[in-house]
Amino acid sequence: MTNNIYRIILFIYALLILSMSSIPSSNLPKTWLLEWDKTIHFIEYFIFGILAMKSMSDVTRKNVLIIIPFGILFGFLDEYLQSFISGRFSSQWDVLSDSLGFSIGVILVWIKDHDK
Repeated sequence: MTNNIYRIILFIYALLILSMSSIPSSNLPKTWLLEWDKTIHFIEYFIFGILAMKSMSDVTRKNVLIIIPFGILFGFLDEYLQSFISGRFSSQWDVLSDSLGFSIGVILVWIKDHDK
């Protein structure tokens, strides 16, 4: 896939993250899966980090250092916006899970690209 296709997927995925965070807690299904909240955040942002890095035309150290702060900022924004949704709350631990997942996703793409 080209980086332009990854950019489209990245944009759609970012909208999906924000839309899922906008669902009031009363509308969320009551499932055991929600007990794994931090793991879900990590995986969600891990995928986001991979998509962000794949959307770049060049996988460079400079891009890694630029992309990671934006991913962390997006996680903060996502949690902040969630605090306005009925029954939902913002958590610094969710931001930490988001940040770690995003950063590791970005770094793994960078490592894999430089393994060639």
